Parts: sequence; structure tokens; C-alpha cells
Amino acid sequence: MANKEQIDSMINMLSQRLNADSTQVKDALQKGKLDKVLENMDKKQADKISSILSDPKEAQKILSTPQAQALIKKLMG
Repeated sequence: MANKEQIDSMINMLSQRLNADSTQVKDALQKGKLDKVLENMDKKQADKISSILSDPKEAQKILSTPQAQALIKKLMG
């Protein structure tokens, strides 16, 4: 399962992509208001993110890829 640092990294990447404050994105996700977070994105991208975030196994699979691990390491310094 994804650890807190990986989840925080994903939230930070999503907030950058959406041009939104990471605290607001995290709050929206915790409250189950994903639609508010994704409403400014391209529909195809928003649907893909929604699908991934709603499926813990899929999220873990993506986080386990070498590319995701490299990106997480890069973002975390």
C-alpha cells in the first residue's frame, strides 16, 4: 500500500497539474469531493485520475512502477 509520503507526492503533483493549492486538493480528496478538484481538467484526464484514485490496487500498481518511484524520489529530494 502507498505510504504517506507517496500519497503526499501524488497530491502535490495533482495540485501542480491543476494549478491549485495542495491543502485544498488534499481536503477535497479526504472529503470525497474529487469532482471539485477535477472540474478544471480535461475530461479524459479527470476520468483517468478518478478511476486510479478510486481503486487502491490500481494506485499501488502505478506507484510501484520504476517511473513513479523515480519521480517520487526526485520530488522528495
